[in-house]
Amino acid sequence: MHLSSNIIAESNHWYLLCTKFKQEKKAAQELRQQNISVFLPLHKLEKIVKGNKVIKEEPLFSRYLFAQLDFENTNWTSVRSTRGVSNFVEFGNGPAIVDQAIVKELKKIDLLPPEPYFKIGEKVRIVDGSLKGLRAIYQDSDGPSRSHILLTFMQQNQHLSINNQLLE
Repeated sequence: MHLSSNIIAESNHWYLLCTKFKQEKKAAQELRQQNISVFLPLHKLEKIVKGNKVIKEEPLFSRYLFAQLDFENTNWTSVRSTRGVSNFVEFGNGPAIVDQAIVKELKKIDLLPPEPYFKIGEKVRIVDGSLKGLRAIYQDSDGPSRSHILLTFMQQNQHLSINNQLLE
C-alpha cells in the first residue's frame, strides 16, 4: 500500500497553463470544479478607486496559472478545453513540469504586504485644485483617502495633507 502511494505521488506534478486574456481567475475556478488542484499566484497592491486606497489582488503572472495533474490519469483534452484555459506551456514533446520547490516558494507571496500605490519619496504631481501642476514628494498615507506630501513652495518646504484624487 505504501509503495502505490509513492507511485501516485511521483506521477502527480505541477504544470503551467496559459489562460485567455484576463481569465486567470475564471480558469482556476473552472479547473477546481473538475477537482483539479490549482495555484494562481496573486500579489496585493494598493489602487486608488474614487479617491480611496483599496487593496486589489492581481495575478502575479498575467495569463498563467499552475495546475497539479496526474500525468497518466488526466484527461488532457478536458483540461485544454476548460473555459478560460488557452493551452499548456510545452517544451519539446509535451507539457513542461514545474518543480515543486518553485510552486512552494511562489505560495509565500501571499504573506507579503500589499505593494503601495505611492512609494515614500516618490515624486507626485498635483492634477487639480489651486496647486494644480505643482510637483511634490510623497511622504506617507493619511488614512484611506488622503496622503501627506512635501511641497516646495516659495522656497520653503510645506508639509500638506491632500486628497488622493488630486495626486498622480
